[in-house]
Amino acid sequence: MKKIFQVICTVAVIAMMGSCGNKNEFTINGTVNSNMDGQMVYLYNYENHDNPKDSTLVSDGKFTFTGIVDTAWMAVITSSESVVGILFVEPGSITLKSDSIGGTPLNDKYYAFSSTLNTKDIESKMEEIIPRYYSAPNAETRAEIEHLLDSLEEIRVSRTLDACWKLYHENGDNLLGVFAMKNIVQEGTFTYSQFDSIVSTASPLVANNKYVQQKLTQLRNIEATSAGKHYVDIQGVNGKLSDLIDGKLALVDFYASWCGPCRAEIKDNLVPLWKKYEKKGLVIVGLNVWERGDAKARKAAHEQVMADLGITYPQLVDSTRTATDTYGVNGIPQIILIDKDGTILARDLRGEAIEEAIKEALK
Repeated sequence: MKKIFQVICTVAVIAMMGSCGNKNEFTINGTVNSNMDGQMVYLYNYENHDNPKDSTLVSDGKFTFTGIVDTAWMAVITSSESVVGILFVEPGSITLKSDSIGGTPLNDKYYAFSSTLNTKDIESKMEEIIPRYYSAPNAETRAEIEHLLDSLEEIRVSRTLDACWKLYHENGDNLLGVFAMKNIVQEGTFTYSQFDSIVSTASPLVANNKYVQQKLTQLRNIEATSAGKHYVDIQGVNGKLSDLIDGKLALVDFYASWCGPCRAEIKDNLVPLWKKYEKKGLVIVGLNVWERGDAKARKAAHEQVMADLGITYPQLVDSTRTATDTYGVNGIPQIILIDKDGTILARDLRGEAIEEAIKEALK
């Protein structure tokens, strides 16, 4: 009798546990435009887009993901054409719509943050102005438009950083803190020592994040190749940088054929400067980086941009991204002036500042 009673109790406990469900279960109920009916949507880890975690079909403008989550993680849901939404996968019922997200603690806070991030007006103005930059009839007009874009970008960045710092200080020990710091990393401007100080006081979850660590490495490399330091040699697929610049005043331009601002700098400044200063001791080296496609496509794109823009100065091709990593470059064009003895004189040169730096060096 006692044994039978124990069995009955055990079965009852199991039944009660089953009726309560798994406390780590999550459900994502998404609502999208009905024109997506029949399309697949994919659930990815935000930090790893190699393979989706799950996929499902949109039906009647809705989709659902379910599963078990032991540790919360940030996710992005995409279709074959666009991003559907960004959210945090954590236990509970998550509701995702085109204009809102919520249902669980992290997602409620994330939506509150997104609702207060006031940058859409600035972004709309920039989208209107950008076509004018590319269609500008001359360098002077392009410079005026670029100055306007820079002013708007400064406002956008300031608003974004204010909101992200607030979010970080309130959530430094959870995934929202990681999310905030990643945005601070992307938008902010830091020296290596400044950012190292921030990371040293951050929670392990934030400090050990791969993007945070990558930023530290980048800033360390920028510091190692800043003005006053000796340049670091680069091995390209067609030779070394040192073979082209040693013993010469050198202007090194990190660029790609598809980069609009890169092409503008080459056309408006570098090609004319090459003609003007080649016989006065200046060498310009175009360092072709980040070309897209396979080796054949990259070669064709490089040859085409040289023909299109009339580039005749020496070229070094880096298809491995080693060069940009070495110099901590995360945006192009990046134009660096190096003295005859190999000392870096200036980085981040653009527009009229390029020739001013050359004149000063030639004195």
